Amino acid sequence: MSSSVTITPLAEFSRLQLARLCRELMLAAQFNSRTGYAALRINHGDAAYKDTAIQNWMGASPVYTRRMQQTLGFAGGADVPTIFKGLQLDVGFTHQYFDVHFEVHSAQEGRFWLRSCGALLEAEPRGEEAVKVMCHDIEDPTFDATAMATNPRARMRPVHRPPRAPVDREPHCEWRVFIDEQAEPLVEPPIAETMAATRLGQLPIQKPPQDGAGGLTAYDGQVQEQLHLECFSHSALLAIYSELAVQIHLLINALLLVVTETYGAEAAQAVAEFQMCGTSWVVSERLKALLAQDIDDADGIQMMMAVLALHPAFKPDNYINCSVEVTGQRSARLTLGDCQAAQEALPCTWYALLARGIDSGLQALVQGVNRCATISPVANTALCWDIEITDTDQVQEEPFAVQVAKGTVLYQTQLDDHIQVLQL
Repeated sequence: MSSSVTITPLAEFSRLQLARLCRELMLAAQFNSRTGYAALRINHGDAAYKDTAIQNWMGASPVYTRRMQQTLGFAGGADVPTIFKGLQLDVGFTHQYFDVHFEVHSAQEGRFWLRSCGALLEAEPRGEEAVKVMCHDIEDPTFDATAMATNPRARMRPVHRPPRAPVDREPHCEWRVFIDEQAEPLVEPPIAETMAATRLGQLPIQKPPQDGAGGLTAYDGQVQEQLHLECFSHSALLAIYSELAVQIHLLINALLLVVTETYGAEAAQAVAEFQMCGTSWVVSERLKALLAQDIDDADGIQMMMAVLALHPAFKPDNYINCSVEVTGQRSARLTLGDCQAAQEALPCTWYALLARGIDSGLQALVQGVNRCATISPVANTALCWDIEITDTDQVQEEPFAVQVAKGTVLYQTQLDDHIQVLQL
């Protein structure tokens, strides 16, 4: 690697920088939903979205909820505070895109409310039926599936929810969460068991040693009304970053498994390609903007390397073995090596997509960093691509998947820092 290109290791990022990156990973999961479900609607009609989305979230959320409980030191509880802590660290409640607040009444009961819901603002222009599908049909079973990961007798029930009446009602919704000791315990669906048994579901995430720079090393105290990631320590944020990347890929893998089982392998491959293309591009754009203040050559190879080093498509490191080396002033080589993702016994994943030579998602990822970037497979070398930043003025039109991702409220989301929380 050229000595002129120096990329800051993730472990050397500050607490504030790590908090920003974790929020971006949460947003990446939302982009995956927008693009993946858009592909479903395009290829299989609106009706395909509801049932697939329910199975998608019910398959992934119980698995990653328990993982985060272990990683952040609040596992073992079967109460409402434990449920709330998990929700606050769930990509399904992406910080700031969802303005969520929590209040614990007792170990057995509490409430949360959304002053603003980005997903609702996405759905409302499509009409009342679209709102009901999301806020009723999908949320009812998936909310309970998340709660059951902590207590099979936990329930989430709406106090009020959209469609909004009046149309400008705030907060957008409110939910009661309680433990019903008389209720029949819920049973996790088979897809959750399948996802829990995958290499990703079993992937160990080690929290680095505490560096003494402040912040919470675990979330084992009281539930905060609104959790800000800046409150965590440097080592905790590194672990959260990895767990959020796990959440992203669990949701991807669960979606593609459901599509495979419902519509077949070719249909899953089409959804995966559309999803990877649309999401990877916009996430690259956002990461580039986040890193711009620290990298002078915004369109050069150093920026490309920096984004590739952080992109959730290739995280966490102990799941996806991705190496990138500089090969010239405006070129690099990306290689995917043997790793847990390569050995995953699932019919379709993003890694499997690339292994089959379907690399439009990777092309979109690098073009999100630089519109003049191109990739080309290295001859006689599997899972290896040369990346070149050209000098052409002929920039191609953005792929339709990228246009879909950019045509959302989500794409306009601007994230704010909570610097004062760093004093904890």
